[in-house]
Amino acid sequence: MMFDIRRGDCLALLRQMPESSIDSIVTDPPYGLSFMGQQWDHDVPGVEVWAECFRVLKPGGHLLAFAGTRTQHRMAQRIEDAGFQIRDMIAWAYGSGFPKSCNVTESMEHYLAGEPPAVVTPFVRPDVYRITAFLRAARDKAGWTNRQIDALFGTNGMAGHWTTAGSQPQVPSLPQWKVLQEALGFGNEWDALVAEIGAKERPEGSAQDAKPRFLQSLEKTRVSAPADGWGTGLKPALEPITVARKPPKGSTVHNVRALGTGALNIRDCRVPFAGNESGKSEAGRWPANLLHDGSEEVTGVLGEAARFFYCPKASKQDREAGNSHPTVKPTELMRYLCRLVTPPGGTVLDPFMGSGSTGKAAVLEGFRFVGCELSDEYADIAMARIQRAAA
Repeated sequence: MMFDIRRGDCLALLRQMPESSIDSIVTDPPYGLSFMGQQWDHDVPGVEVWAECFRVLKPGGHLLAFAGTRTQHRMAQRIEDAGFQIRDMIAWAYGSGFPKSCNVTESMEHYLAGEPPAVVTPFVRPDVYRITAFLRAARDKAGWTNRQIDALFGTNGMAGHWTTAGSQPQVPSLPQWKVLQEALGFGNEWDALVAEIGAKERPEGSAQDAKPRFLQSLEKTRVSAPADGWGTGLKPALEPITVARKPPKGSTVHNVRALGTGALNIRDCRVPFAGNESGKSEAGRWPANLLHDGSEEVTGVLGEAARFFYCPKASKQDREAGNSHPTVKPTELMRYLCRLVTPPGGTVLDPFMGSGSTGKAAVLEGFRFVGCELSDEYADIAMARIQRAAA
């Protein structure tokens, strides 16, 4: 059979697998960022999980693990502590990212006025959760998903903030609320509260009106940083992928000859040239440790897009109908990564399978696949996606 879906905690499932039975591991594990308040994302996987991955992987086998920029160091450290060699880091750059930043100027106004900070504390007004709970119920009653709501507005993840019961809740603006009202078919009983909390225009007498006084005070004292345009976060534009390897037995050449693992598939991962470049091999450019989504924002910075492998974020079609997983990776990206580290006819393992993007990619590339998933909902989605790919 080309694929094997295993349900349950990955640590227990890995312990049931034979030693040195897997050719490569390509996975998108929890980033430890408490994504949307989810308990499964409270921390990056522990050393014991990566130690089991190390045990089941053949000598010389590669591990590719996505991570968040704030916690990649913890991910890589735990992978290394489990016995892996850290070989490199691949950066997947993309143009679509939503900055999460505190407006320091605005918060300073509250501070100088002796008021509680508007953003810098974790307190969330209870009315915000009343609205997100209402939207969550309206969404379910209408038979919609967060992905469909995002598609309605052309956003990526905002619906999760509008319907969350966990961290980082947000209230739509009133124009956005009216669109949701029509799409989901609910009444206007919450309009006044949404207008108050979610309005983009500030009422008179707000901290924004006090801004000139703050600027004047700084111009006089010169004891603080520049007043305007200061925040606390950067726009997300890349995800790091740790490239690790289980030490080979003997030399790399001996290991590849004996087990097929230990080297990267440079030939089949070369990036085609944009045109006929004089003196260049027809095989294409050597694959780099930079990947990107092909967006105008990224290619405008990088220049010639053909220099690097590119793949856009997962589209609605790529996700496939009924896929409610919040962090789906694009199939073409996962195919490229599987192809890079898996020998022909090899077996790819994903201990954090989610909705099965790695598995779908693996079978499309002609590899066998083993996936572990704790959630029955996501395991069902993964099974359907991988079955369609295998067919």
